[in-house]
Parts: sequence; C-alpha cells; structure tokens
Amino acid sequence: MTFPIPIVQGGITIFDTGTIITISANTADYNLRNDLVNNYSWDGTSAIDVTLNINSGINVRATTTGTAAITADLVAGSNLTINNSGTIAGRGGAGGSGGSPNGGAGGAGGNAIDLTNLTCVINNASGANIAGAGGGGGGGAGGTGGGSYDAESGCSGQVSFSGGQGGAGASTDNPATNNATAADAGQTNSGGTGGTGGTGGTWGNAGATGSTASANPPTQCRSTGSPGSGGAAGKAISVGSGASNTLNNSGNVYGATS
Repeated sequence: MTFPIPIVQGGITIFDTGTIITISANTADYNLRNDLVNNYSWDGTSAIDVTLNINSGINVRATTTGTAAITADLVAGSNLTINNSGTIAGRGGAGGSGGSPNGGAGGAGGNAIDLTNLTCVINNASGANIAGAGGGGGGGAGGTGGGSYDAESGCSGQVSFSGGQGGAGASTDNPATNNATAADAGQTNSGGTGGTGGTGGTWGNAGATGSTASANPPTQCRSTGSPGSGGAAGKAISVGSGASNTLNNSGNVYGATS
C-alpha cells in the first residue's frame, strides 16, 4: 500500500514509501492492525510497509498474559520495521494459590511482541528494553498435623494449615518495570507451617517453585501436600505463522526471540 504524496494525520506522516507511526505516549496492548485500519485507511487485505517508532522513555505494556504489548498481524508480503528506544514489556504471570494442601502452579508470563504474516526488522536501541514477562511463582504447600495419636483410637485433633501464595512475575505494574511481586509466607498454627510461595520471575525468567510444608507430630497423623511449580517466562519476540524477524540489538532483550 502506497500513498502518492505525504499525508499528515495527527502529527504522524505517511510517505509514499510506507506508513510511519510513532508511539510518543505510554501505551497498553498496542495492536498495529487495528491502528492501521482505524486511523490510516488500510484496507486490511493489501500488503503494506510500516515503520513503527517507540520514542525514548516510552513504555508499551500488556495488561493480560494472553495479549502481547505489541501485536502485529498483517498480511503476506507486508514489511514492518520497529525502531524501539523505549520499553516493550509483557504482562507478568500470576502467582499460584497457596496449598490446601497442594500449591497451585504459577501462571505463564506474556510476550512483549507477537508477529504474524509479515517480514520484520527490529532495531533495539542502546538502553531500550524488549521484555518477555516473568512467570508467576508457585504456591507453597500446605498440610495437616498436630493433635494426638492413640494406638487404639487413632488420630484426633489435627489442624490444617495452608501454604503461601506465589509472587506475580514482572511486570504487573504501570508503567511496566522489572519488578516481580513478593510471595507470601505460609500459615503457621499448631498443625505446622505452610511453605512460602515461590518468587515471581523477573523479565525473561520463569517463576520459582513454591516451598514445602512442615507438619508437626505425631508422625502417624501428619501429612503435607506438594508445592506448585513456577510459571514459564514469556517471549521477548514471538515469531508466529507466516512471519520472519531480524533483530538488531544494542539494548536489552529478556526472553526468547523466536
């Protein structure tokens, strides 16, 4: 798709060599296709050449793990250049629930950039960040213990205790930063002590597995569950169907790039 003369729309210039879009304010869940169709008269079916600039100091984040901070799904034959001087970060995975008795698994982190049906070149400038989100930490294990045991009547008076919730992965804040949420300690009572939740992963890292629980005697009457596993990290760049990508990196990239 080309334009015969330069056109200015809202401070953005569209040239006959393609469409240039500059993100100059903090943005969440940016969808390139929707922007082109809604604001630049793209028909959604013709191949198009696009340059997407993210200015220095600008933060582009995702609000859910199922949606990337930048989603670019165009059509075959399209070309996209992303010049990033800011931060592009996926949404951190949720922490797993505390065990009663088994800890819940941490949620997977989201992707920073999703590419589909296009040829892409990403230029990541010095000091800029492309960050797959951290996975959520697993929940700590819980259990049952304490009370008493009698050889004839068995166990009585046991008390249950729960594990702590895992921490969320980086990033769930606004604007996005490389800070994971702290995990919770497990419950302590006469039955024992629940395991601490696993720490959420920083950018590009999986969440930690939750901790095991400690149940008080008598031995015949105590039991503990299993801690939850940590969630997987999101990708910095997910190259989907019909897409290819070349990364020129002078900055920071956290997570997989394929």
